[in-house]
Order: sequence, then structure tokens, then C-alpha cells
Amino acid sequence: MPWIYECRQCDARSPAQHDHRDGADAEQERHRTDAHGGLAPAAGDGVRRVHADVRGEGFLPAGWGWALLVLLALMLSNCWGR
Repeated sequence: MPWIYECRQCDARSPAQHDHRDGADAEQERHRTDAHGGLAPAAGDGVRRVHADVRGEGFLPAGWGWALLVLLALMLSNCWGR
């Protein structure tokens, strides 16, 4: 899952998602230096994990795995009932 940096005081957010937390941490340091003189903003900021923009983490969207298993079970039970 990707990582982003958000500054609640500036309402700023990472322009791109980072694959590793180190990239988002570096962006946090850059923003603090550029916008806040190297200090943490008064309203807070942070690095957090987010879902990918495109669901490339799996081959189906969330919840579809269970639906597929139920459908398969129904199809098999129909075959065995005959």
C-alpha cells in the first residue's frame, strides 16, 4: 500500500503516492523546511498509508473474492445435486 504526506495547516498533500514510507518522510521534511521554517506545523501533519489509486493490489476489487467463492460453491452444489 502506498504512503502519502499531509499537512493539515496548509491543506497540502503529496502530489504523488510513495511506494515506501521513506519517500513520504522525505517529503514531510522538505515541506516543513520550505513552508514552516523546519518546524512542525501548529495544526499538525503526518505520513499515512492509503489505498492505491488503481486497484492493482489484487486481481479483483475488495469483497469480490468472497462473492466468487460463493458463486463457485453454488455452481458445484448444483452439479452434485443431479
